[in-house]
Amino acid sequence: MLQHASPFPRDFYERDPREVAPDLLGTLLLHGPTVGRIIETEAYLAEDDPAAHAFRGKTPRTIVLFGPAGHAYVYRTRAHHCLNVAVQEEGVPGCVLIRAVTPVTGIATMRCRRGDVPERRLTDGPAKLCQAFAIDMRHYGVDLTTREGLSILDDGTRYATVRTGPRVGISVARTLPLRYRPAM
Repeated sequence: MLQHASPFPRDFYERDPREVAPDLLGTLLLHGPTVGRIIETEAYLAEDDPAAHAFRGKTPRTIVLFGPAGHAYVYRTRAHHCLNVAVQEEGVPGCVLIRAVTPVTGIATMRCRRGDVPERRLTDGPAKLCQAFAIDMRHYGVDLTTREGLSILDDGTRYATVRTGPRVGISVARTLPLRYRPAM
C-alpha cells in the first residue's frame, strides 16, 4: 500500500478548498508508524468565510495559510490540536480541516496515545486524530508535498460518491455544505 503511494504535487493543493476537500477523501495521512485513510474533511474559504481563521487577515497565527499551498496549518483549541492543509494560490488563505481518518497501521501506537478506546473512536474527530498521530504545534508549516515526517499520500483510492453537509464545531457559517464524507 505505502510503497505505491506518493505525496501530491503542490498544484494539487493550489485549488479551491471545495475541490481539494473532497479530493482528499480516501488518501492516506502518514506520521511515523501511524497511517490512516482520510474519511472526513471540511473546507474553509479564506477571507470570505467568517468561520475561517484567516477571515480577519494575516496574523502570526495564520501566516502559513497565506504562503505556498500544501503546508500544514496546525492550531490549538483548548488543550487539543487540529490539522489543516493550506490550499489555493499563494496569498489566498483557504484551507481544509482533516476531521477524521480510519486507522490503517500503527493502531497499537494510536491506542497508547489515546487510551483504551474502541478502534472506531481512535481517530473520529480532528483533535482525536492529532492525538493518535502525535501531531502538534511542532508540525505547523510542515510541507506535506514531501514524504518526510508528516505527509498525505495518494495511493489511488477514492470514494465513488461523496456526501456534503454542514460543518460542525463552529459558531458561524454553520449551514454552508462544506463538510465532506464518503457516502457508504
